[in-house]
Amino acid sequence: MKCLPAILIALVLAAAAHAAELPTVGMEGRIEIDLPGTPLDAKAVNDKAPLVLRIASIAPTKDGSHYDLRYIGLVPGKHDLKSYLVRIDGSSIANVPSIPVEVAHLLPDDHRGELVPAAAARWPFFGGYRIAAIVTVLMWLALLLPILLTRRKRNDGNAIAPASRPLTLADRLRPLLDRAANGTLSTDEKAHVERLLLTHWQRRLKLTDAGPAAAMVALRQHPQAGALLRSLEDWLHRPPQSSRAFADIALLLEPYRDVADPLDSIDLPVTTEATTEVTAT
Repeated sequence: MKCLPAILIALVLAAAAHAAELPTVGMEGRIEIDLPGTPLDAKAVNDKAPLVLRIASIAPTKDGSHYDLRYIGLVPGKHDLKSYLVRIDGSSIANVPSIPVEVAHLLPDDHRGELVPAAAARWPFFGGYRIAAIVTVLMWLALLLPILLTRRKRNDGNAIAPASRPLTLADRLRPLLDRAANGTLSTDEKAHVERLLLTHWQRRLKLTDAGPAAAMVALRQHPQAGALLRSLEDWLHRPPQSSRAFADIALLLEPYRDVADPLDSIDLPVTTEATTEVTAT
C-alpha cells in the first residue's frame, strides 16, 4: 500500500514527459532513425502541405544511413514522415519502414479562440452593443420628435386660410362696371346692375310702394344713385378709351362700400371676378 502513491506519481510524470515530447503546431520536432537503402532526401512540398520535413544530417551505416530528421507540423494529428522522403537516385522507397510522428494542438479542443477568458455578463441579453444601439435610437427619436411637431404646427397654421370678408354691393358691382367701361357689358348684365341698384335704393329711399318704372325715374334724379346709372348708360353707348373711367368707377362705388350684398334678396348669379377680388383684398 505504501508503494501506491509512488506508482501514481511515476505514472503522472511519465504522461507529462510523453506530452512534453510531442511538438505542437509550428514547433520543430526531431527524430533519429536508421533507414536501409541508398541515401534519402526530403521531398519538396507546397504551402498547403500539413508537414514540412528536412534532413539535418546523414551518417552511413552498414545497411543504409543514420538520419537526423527535423519536422514542423502545420496541422495537428498523426503523420508519417515516410511520405515526405524520396531517394536521391530516384529508386523506390518501398523497403523504408513507416516513421510515425504526432503533432499536438496548441490549444485545447474546446477552446473558442479567446486569448483571455471572458467574464460572464451580469445580464447576457443587454450586451454593450445592444445598449449602445438602444441609446442611439432613443437620442435620434428625441431629436426627430421636435422637428416633426414643429413641421406639423407649421402645416396646421398654413392650412388655416384667412377668413374672407362678406361681399358688399360695391364688390358685386365692380366687375360689371369694369366690363361696361371696356364696352363688353351685355344687355342681361346691364339689367342685373339696374336690379341691384333698384333693390338697394328702393329700401333706402322707401320706394317699395312705387313700381319699377317710377322707381327708376326717381333714381335717375337722385344725386348718388343717378350718377352711377347715368355713367352706366353713357358707357354702354360710348365706351371710354382712357384709364380715367376706371378712376371714376372707384368714386362712383364709394357710397356702396359698406352696403351688404343684396344677393339674398334677389336672384342674381355670383360673378367669379367679384369673389376673387374680395378674397384678394
